[in-house]
Amino acid sequence: MNYFDDLSFVNFGHAKKSDSRAEGRFFEGYYGIQFLYRGSMYARTGNNPLEYADEPSVFITFPGPAFDYGSPEGKLRSHAYVCFRGERVKRYLSDGLMTPRETQLFRRLRNPEGFFRQMCNLFQMLRVPGDVPHARAVLLLEDLLVQIQEQPMLTEKLYNRYMNDLLSLRDRIAMKPLLEWDFRQEAGRMGLSYVHFRRIFKQTVGLAPGAFLLECRLRHAEELLVSSHVRIADAALECRFNDVYHFSRIFKKHCGHSPTEFRQLYGTR
Repeated sequence: MNYFDDLSFVNFGHAKKSDSRAEGRFFEGYYGIQFLYRGSMYARTGNNPLEYADEPSVFITFPGPAFDYGSPEGKLRSHAYVCFRGERVKRYLSDGLMTPRETQLFRRLRNPEGFFRQMCNLFQMLRVPGDVPHARAVLLLEDLLVQIQEQPMLTEKLYNRYMNDLLSLRDRIAMKPLLEWDFRQEAGRMGLSYVHFRRIFKQTVGLAPGAFLLECRLRHAEELLVSSHVRIADAALECRFNDVYHFSRIFKKHCGHSPTEFRQLYGTR
C-alpha cells in the first residue's frame, strides 16, 4: 500500500455546538477541509471582509494567509474538519482537484447529509492503524474533494431561486439525452432570458447547455458501442448526428479514439 504513503493526516474531529473563534491562525505546511454542518459560521483570510454561512457549507484552509473563523456573536456552530499534507497534495492542486481561494471561501453543499456521512467514515478509518485503513481514508478524502469541486459558486439569490430547477434540468437531460431539447423554452419556463439562463446553467453544471447535451449524447454513444453490435452509422443517427463523419470526428475529440477504435478496445467480444 505504499502508493498512498505520499499523503498523511495531521488532525481531524468535530467542533460540536461551539462558539469558539480562531483569529490569525496559520496552517503551516498543511491543508484542511472545514465543514459547517449546523449553525452559523464566519471566515476570512488576511484583511479581506468577513464572509458568513448559515447553511451546510465547506471551505478549504491552506498555507500562506492567516485565517479568522468561528461562530458569530450569540450563535453556535457544529463543524467537522480534517487536515492533511504530503506530496500528493501537489497533484491535487496542479490537477484542479483542490482550489484554495482567499475570497468566496464558502461553498454550499447540495447533499450535506451524504458529505457528513463520508467524513464520519473517513474519521473511522483514521482511528484504525494499518496500511489498508490509511489507503481507504485517502480515497475517501479524494472523493470529498471531488464533491467540493462539483459545488457551484453562485450568489445567494441565484442559489436559492434557480438551483433546484437547474439541477433538475441537468438530471433530466442526462437521463434522456436523445430528446429534442429546446433550451430557449427551458429558459422561458424559469422566467429567464436565454443569455442569463445559459450563464447560470454553466455556473451550476460546469458546461453550457448545448455542450452538456453533447456530452450526454456522446456518453450514450459510448454505451451503444460497448454493449451492442449496432453499426456506427446507426449509432450516430440514434445519438442525433446526421453525418457519420461529423460524429466520428466529434467522438474522437471527446474520448481520444475513433468509434471503431473505441469498440475494438472496450466493446463486447
